[in-house]
Amino acid sequence: MNRCARLFLFAVAMGALAGESRATVLTFDQSRDAATQSIVVPTSAGARVQQDYGDRVTGSSMDVPGGQFTYGNEGEGFTQNIVVDYFTGSDVRLWTTQYGDLNNVVFARAPLAGAPDPDMLNIRLTADPGFMAELYHFDLAGWANADYVINSVSVFSDAATLFSQSDVAVEGNFVGPRHSSFDFISPLSAAELLIQIDFSNLAGGMQDNIGIDNIRFGQFPRPSVIPMPGGLWLLGLGLSVLIGRSRRCVTCRR
Repeated sequence: MNRCARLFLFAVAMGALAGESRATVLTFDQSRDAATQSIVVPTSAGARVQQDYGDRVTGSSMDVPGGQFTYGNEGEGFTQNIVVDYFTGSDVRLWTTQYGDLNNVVFARAPLAGAPDPDMLNIRLTADPGFMAELYHFDLAGWANADYVINSVSVFSDAATLFSQSDVAVEGNFVGPRHSSFDFISPLSAAELLIQIDFSNLAGGMQDNIGIDNIRFGQFPRPSVIPMPGGLWLLGLGLSVLIGRSRRCVTCRR
């Protein structure tokens, strides 16, 4: 293999390495105890979502105040530069079963009598300066093992709509799919991503029947010179170097 070819392969490898994204899967398998909110315990039905669950994940098991949180991963790595927030019009909780075939889901709890029903569930991914968040996947399902149609599912960036679907079928019963999956083959990317589940069309007291689980998201360094995804800008740089080297090689042969 001549020197020019080796240089090309090196540029490709460096571009791929620099552009490699990382991903974490939120499985919601832990919360803190109901009595003191200080000890990490396995998720129980009605437990509170911990606002630090999913923040700056560095491994499949992380020491946190009160114990350890665990996460899934599909081989890409983790997300130490991403912070996650969960919010709705009332309260965000966890449930263990009967949301289709999902276990340990997040839902917007219906409020106390007299308070307005929540109309949507929001999950926000915020990257540190110099990084981008990217969304790969999440699952929705209906309780109690039931199907629903909700207003919409959307993903927003800082100032744009990256994905929006109306009249969304949320599976959950025992016929056909047990949950609805949202897969983004080309990840949705921004410095801040907002997942918004709008179920305001559901009757009062039914808003907590929509659960979300298995949120898979990643991070990658924000390109600082050429706004191209992943490591493509470095690959382009490598190709430019290769062309220059090739021209010099031809000149030398002359």
